[in-house]
Amino acid sequence: MSTSDNTFKDVQHLNGDIWNKVNRNLLAKSISELMREDLAKPEIISKDEDGLTHFKLSSDKENLYYTFSGYPRFINYWHIVRESIRRSENGQQSDVIDVPNFFIELQETFGINSFTLAHYAEELLHTLYADAFIQSNKRLSASELADSDFQTIEHSLDGHPWVIVNKGRIGFDSQDYQNFTPESGQNTRLVWIAAHKSRATFRLLDSMNQQLFFENELGKEKIASFRTLLNQAEVNPDDYIFIPVHSWQWQNKLVMQFAHDIAAKFLIPLGLSDDLYSPQQSIRTFFNQSQPHRHYVKTSMSILNTSHIRGLCARQLSIAPKLTGWIKDILEKDLHLQNMGVVLLGEVVSVSYTHPSYSKIVNPPYQYNEFLGAMWRESPVNFLKLGENLMTMAALLYVDNQGKSLIQELIEKSGLSTEAWLRAYFTAYLKPVLQIYYQHSLCIDPHGQNVILILKDYVPTRIALQDFVGDILINEEGKKKLPQEFIDNMFNASPNPENAPLVILIAVFDAFFRYLSDILITTANYPEVSFWSGVYDVITEYQDEHPELQDMFEKYDLLIPEFKRLIFNTRRLFNGYEETSGFPHMKKSGFIPNPLYQLVNSEMLIVKENL
Repeated sequence: MSTSDNTFKDVQHLNGDIWNKVNRNLLAKSISELMREDLAKPEIISKDEDGLTHFKLSSDKENLYYTFSGYPRFINYWHIVRESIRRSENGQQSDVIDVPNFFIELQETFGINSFTLAHYAEELLHTLYADAFIQSNKRLSASELADSDFQTIEHSLDGHPWVIVNKGRIGFDSQDYQNFTPESGQNTRLVWIAAHKSRATFRLLDSMNQQLFFENELGKEKIASFRTLLNQAEVNPDDYIFIPVHSWQWQNKLVMQFAHDIAAKFLIPLGLSDDLYSPQQSIRTFFNQSQPHRHYVKTSMSILNTSHIRGLCARQLSIAPKLTGWIKDILEKDLHLQNMGVVLLGEVVSVSYTHPSYSKIVNPPYQYNEFLGAMWRESPVNFLKLGENLMTMAALLYVDNQGKSLIQELIEKSGLSTEAWLRAYFTAYLKPVLQIYYQHSLCIDPHGQNVILILKDYVPTRIALQDFVGDILINEEGKKKLPQEFIDNMFNASPNPENAPLVILIAVFDAFFRYLSDILITTANYPEVSFWSGVYDVITEYQDEHPELQDMFEKYDLLIPEFKRLIFNTRRLFNGYEETSGFPHMKKSGFIPNPLYQLVNSEMLIVKENL
């Protein structure tokens, strides 16, 4: 039997050195996150004068344990020194690290049931496979990345910093990995199908025209060819809506799950897009590489990735354009946001399709009603001014293989001091988020992937925000302002007023600044106190600029001593992989200290001012 030279290309990045490196990296991350979530409770062996702390973590077996060292950070975070990790068994130390085995060896210690552990090990192995591919693919230097285009940067990232299994992608095989992941760098074409209007619901901004929208997205010739195919199928083209779908979703879900609809001509396949699309970090969202001014396309993908199956919820699709219009109206009337140059990337068009069987079942697993839908989001390219470029904010966490961070490189290329660059960044990022939050009671989720930095001369000058429908928490004031239709269909309608400040304390401080400040310490030797003092300065400056919001500042206080801890990874290990009828929510447990409170109520600010 002869084989093609490409038959085994999916294993070419798997070798011992790379595999051990990515296992070591992932174990350091796992230990750090599980210590912070109070699941891993290692014994302190000793401490050095510089704060480096040496630990021993016991396993389920008396003769097997791990040792490692780490530096303490704010927010109960530990920077684990990857090179320090050792596995000891029967008195013999080993440098070889195996992350799935680590969890297996501590199964009883952590209290993980076997069904959950097996599923989790599968996600760990998928993540490690992806990490090995990234490492073998010659990661760009920080210097190269600083001068790269928007999509090159998007394809160079390492994944969600908080989630241990951040590239689980359960449902993909190795060929899917090569074809559809951002790090593989492969563009793809979308599959277009026609959906009968009796089962498809199409919505767009009131100011938009459906025909013009499709002409701008597809071109008149493509639309004409689609209508010809519908005529050949002996149906009326005017009775159908065009829907773009991911080719993986078409092959793995739609062909079989909607076989009846296809046979009955409720769904009719039309063909591939002319445009090439670039997968984003979220996998299911695409940037139009051929025509960058055209919209992002967000598609349903029934893969399990970062804790959820990534379909599209019909309820959220139903309100997306109206919510975009409502938020954009706020932007246009808010001179402060206008002066800051904030861009809201609106989700301007949506389409959903009702499954004829699953939709009749009361409370089925949520993913069965999220197979087919799409949403179009504005492209940030259309909002750029001369000399500006784009970078997802998550890119600031990038550290190259030589230990140089992208943020350090940007600071050096800008010619500014670290303090001045961070001041510009905090102003560009934090002030709009605070204004949207305190002035308009919109609790968006401005984490690294939801924020696009707009830079000029390597310095962030303003931001573009995206992904509102799935990531808005409604507080007490928001309920009074928002139309009831939005509240009924929002992802998070929180009954607890105390949860509202967590949008910033968790989504900004914990989910992003925790990592960014650590990177600045380790790669640029920039003090953690200086970083958080800069955050404090911009927040208090914003508050001084808006005395009319004093009551809101007091009600939703960002200087509280501690805030609720989100247990992102532990939730997965404790709750397992059981199916739910609703989209699974994150859980909170315990409290973590607020770095701003620690600064204000200590001598740290005084020390910093005297430096």
